[in-house]
Amino acid sequence: MDKRAIWAKRLAIATAIGMFIVLLMGARVTATGSGTGCGNDWPLCNGRFLPADTYHSIVEYSHRLVTGLESFLVLGTTIVAWPLRRKHRSFTLLVPAMAGTLVLQSLMGAAAVMWPTSPEIMATHFGISLICLASAALIAIILLESQATRERRARHYVPDAFRALLIATFVLSIGVAYSGAYVRHTGAELACSSWPTCNGKLVPSYEGLPGIQTMHRTGAGLIGVVILALALWAFSLRKTRPDIAWLGGIALVIVLGQIAAGGIVVYSGLQLLAQLLHAGLMAALFVTLSDGVRRVWVNHAERAAEPSTVSVPSSIAAD
Repeated sequence: MDKRAIWAKRLAIATAIGMFIVLLMGARVTATGSGTGCGNDWPLCNGRFLPADTYHSIVEYSHRLVTGLESFLVLGTTIVAWPLRRKHRSFTLLVPAMAGTLVLQSLMGAAAVMWPTSPEIMATHFGISLICLASAALIAIILLESQATRERRARHYVPDAFRALLIATFVLSIGVAYSGAYVRHTGAELACSSWPTCNGKLVPSYEGLPGIQTMHRTGAGLIGVVILALALWAFSLRKTRPDIAWLGGIALVIVLGQIAAGGIVVYSGLQLLAQLLHAGLMAALFVTLSDGVRRVWVNHAERAAEPSTVSVPSSIAAD
């Protein structure tokens, strides 16, 4: 591995960790109601370079500060990793996605402070943060991946139905993440005072704030069932694709933990650590499913054009 690849790997790892911290700090801003801790000023805080000595001002300002520091890591990763796109073709998408979504979420965050906006827009802000995190994490994972793993992936395709189910699960996770963020930004976290029922009802109403909470729980339950099926299927592929089997197991553990964390959030009365755990597990699940999609993504045209003898497609080996 040349020096550029080594530095790209180090920077990508640091960027992914930093982005995860930024995401959690953003969740803390929302959970503590600190979004207006610096008033309607940005990048200043209540017209000052340093925040006032108040809890909400410090929470909001620290989030901005860490996001600013993260932007330097993203810039460094972009500069170092972009020339590697000839070897790792997926970098053509991942590197611009990482840099672009960080800029976009920063601008949306600034706009939300200066011109308070709707819960729909703020929920989208969380989704964009997930894309930035996943892009940085995938760059790091690709650079950490061994050539032997790439060759095994190239020799052993997963069934088309499994590939389709995994992609559908990934899309479903986007909806669940968005609905969870929407619950937070509409203040519907405790609209259902019990869990897993809603206010003691097995068949709750889908109207008002309880309806928003119920929709999110329905999505979470659905993705839990789908990931269970996916994990069992992935386990059956363990001899030829142990990487997929491991990812299936990891995704199952994460989604079960996230569902349990959702119950803890309700019964703890929105305890901060429980909320951060819930958001962090959602981020971890999104990254895991993103990596799963990357591992099974095969261009059908190239696959159909391959000779019958076993070979390593350049498009796969390059990833």
